[in-house]
Amino acid sequence: MKSFLALMAAAVLSACLLSGCGTKDIVKDVETVPTAAPEQDATAAPTTAPVVTDEPVAADTPVVTDAPARTEACTITVGVDTATITEAVDKAIAGDIIFVPKGIYSETVGIEKDGITFRGEEGTIFDGTDYDLTPDDNVVVWVKGNNIAVENIEIRNFIVEGPSDTCPIGIQVAKGSSNVTIRNCKVHDHGFIYDYTDDDDNYNAHGIYVSGGVNKQTTDILVEGCELYNLHLGSSESLVFNGNVVGFEAKDNYIHDCDNIGIDAIGYEQDEDNEKDAARNGKIHGNYVTNICSDPAVNPTYDSMCADGIYVDGGRDIEIYDNFVTNCDIGIEIASEHQGKVTSGINVHDNMLAWNNSWAGICVGGYDPEETGTARGCTVKNNTVYNTSSYCIVIQYACDASNVIEDNIFAAEGDGIAYGDEFEELSRGNTIRSNKMTIDMDGFGYPENERINVTGVTVDAESRTVTVEY
Repeated sequence: MKSFLALMAAAVLSACLLSGCGTKDIVKDVETVPTAAPEQDATAAPTTAPVVTDEPVAADTPVVTDAPARTEACTITVGVDTATITEAVDKAIAGDIIFVPKGIYSETVGIEKDGITFRGEEGTIFDGTDYDLTPDDNVVVWVKGNNIAVENIEIRNFIVEGPSDTCPIGIQVAKGSSNVTIRNCKVHDHGFIYDYTDDDDNYNAHGIYVSGGVNKQTTDILVEGCELYNLHLGSSESLVFNGNVVGFEAKDNYIHDCDNIGIDAIGYEQDEDNEKDAARNGKIHGNYVTNICSDPAVNPTYDSMCADGIYVDGGRDIEIYDNFVTNCDIGIEIASEHQGKVTSGINVHDNMLAWNNSWAGICVGGYDPEETGTARGCTVKNNTVYNTSSYCIVIQYACDASNVIEDNIFAAEGDGIAYGDEFEELSRGNTIRSNKMTIDMDGFGYPENERINVTGVTVDAESRTVTVEY
């Protein structure tokens, strides 16, 4: 009898442990079904289920064959309830928290289950020092699904020697996902080691990449409180919302010391003939973006310093506000890189910008009327822009009265210029009024602006303010 009870207890305990949440839950038919590799739009790390072998059982041994499936959500702690992160993902059900304790993890993970929170703590680090990314395994944390959160993890040292077809990505939200939050995560020292002796410029990397497909809309995405730095991106971006992404928010992030664009909302890169292929209905606010530069001496994919702190390239209906942008090649740009396509409905207001001296504090319109698109129905209002070189604001290919630039302070000192237009008539016809500027706008045909003389400027990174006295 004691032997029978011991065997019964062992079987029940085994079923409990396989549930992934300690010994309080029991799973049905103690068996693991392999998970198909996730559909990948920019390649991702496939998940593999652990192999379970059947042990021979004596004829008189009781077997648990129909234990009730776990229905209550719980916390699965990696290293306690499961041996690996992938095993924890395999065991999880909707509502579960997968907790990854502090430590160094040399692996990638794919999450393709709804309702999961993937949470680390201070010191939970995915380190790629001894991990070789490939074109088919290039994403450290890959998410596809609904109602998923990724929180408190650090990703570092996932480096590819280039040029390469491998695109290193720290965190990716795949096409068709919805209600996904990425919060308090770090991605740093990530991307490429450039080969300056090779003319091939096949370099693309991202810190956080949110993608939407023309037929797979991605909705309601929040990226909040993340830090991205020391990223070597080639032709790509630190934080990007690309394509059919609707209802996104980039909030309170700190992005610094990267060799290409800080935050980007892209349209028409996948299918320039489809209006769905555009990031839209978004908010970019409360971010601190600094030291973003595509210096060709560092990033060989560029021949000039033209990296934006914040960029909308073909997106629409996006609000950009309360950001602090300093020491970037371009502070904020609203344009379209695709000929005949329009960036529209962009509201840039109440931002503080300083020392974005390579090209401009704010830039409106495409860079070439013969090759790029334009901007319409955009507003630039209540911003403070201070430069000591290049333009505070420059109008490129944008010439429509629906573009309204008003109530801003454009203060230039040293070699700075408060205002410029690149293409004469193709840069004019916008509504520019009620701005305070260190230039006389009468010559440009905009007399409804006030010329000021600057007597003092204070740029305070701690309070994220730019104060201009005049």
